[in-house]
Amino acid sequence: MSSDFNMAEDGLDLLDFTRRFFENNGAALENNNGMTEILIPEKIHTALGVKEYISLTPDLVQFGNPFLDKIISMAGKDVPLVHIDLKFHYIKTQGFGNLIKEQFEFHKCRHKITGTGETMARYIILICKYTAQSDELKQGLVDFSFNLDTGAFVPGMHELMDSMDKEYRTESAAGYSENEIDKIYDMVNIYGHDVIAVKLDDFIRRMNRRFKRDIRSLDEYYNALGKEMEESLLRTGISPGAVKDRKEKIAMLPRELAAKKEDLLNKYSIKIDFTPVAAMAIATPCIKIFSSLISGQERYDIAMSYNPVTKKADPVVCQSCKISTYSFGICSNMHINCPDCLAMGCDAC
Repeated sequence: MSSDFNMAEDGLDLLDFTRRFFENNGAALENNNGMTEILIPEKIHTALGVKEYISLTPDLVQFGNPFLDKIISMAGKDVPLVHIDLKFHYIKTQGFGNLIKEQFEFHKCRHKITGTGETMARYIILICKYTAQSDELKQGLVDFSFNLDTGAFVPGMHELMDSMDKEYRTESAAGYSENEIDKIYDMVNIYGHDVIAVKLDDFIRRMNRRFKRDIRSLDEYYNALGKEMEESLLRTGISPGAVKDRKEKIAMLPRELAAKKEDLLNKYSIKIDFTPVAAMAIATPCIKIFSSLISGQERYDIAMSYNPVTKKADPVVCQSCKISTYSFGICSNMHINCPDCLAMGCDAC
């Protein structure tokens, strides 16, 4: 099995991930002329099957290399979690009316800002290894950013974190509750396939191309086989028993073909799994934009979040399908729905 992983394409630094893994596991790291020299604790270098002292090179941390696979497997057993407090010298405090107009589209309602207020918000950036299994195997890394308070998916935060003023918590910080962990996994399942769709575009096209090719070959084979068997019935000297047997086999050909096509569909279907490998818990000041959604004489109050990292308002979560969206409205019972759920009928009613 081969991997199509490309570090530049995925935008994630595997060398940095590997360095962090060793740092979190008590290794001593030293930069030497652009090379990272690592002194590894006995428990870790024994588990990895490497020497106590290694030089970290890019070829060691490519997907498909057993060394990196072992690191990911070990990291996945106990996901490294770092807690970060963000500091800002300035946070936008006005102009939210125009911001909302630029970002959001409202259906069957009007939007009115009623006030703003600064508060603290919790986000999580979760880095996962994805495995796409079909006739081939493709692996890579992908990151998810979520507002834990609202459940909104906020893409783009990971790329912006390097420029943020960060304070790492050195004291022992509590992790997440079981309910919060379940919520995070649910959000990964909701957004995962869409997030990696671009990364898997060539992979999906290749599997579809092979599937169509094999389906075409099957159709050609069974069409030729059927014609050959039909023609054989026209030959002289065939016994009635042989004719009956041959006709029964001809009648079974469509069923056999359908079964073969089902086997091909299973072969080329793409199964995707996500395995967490690292997490960043973020606490940041944010601005709550208190608003009202107005439909006729009815009014629904909502608090939207201005994210100082992305410098945008976070999307709103549809109360029917749970998808984050910048386009939404309210149903007759004042539930927030994306356009598709408004059209199909509110599941929250």
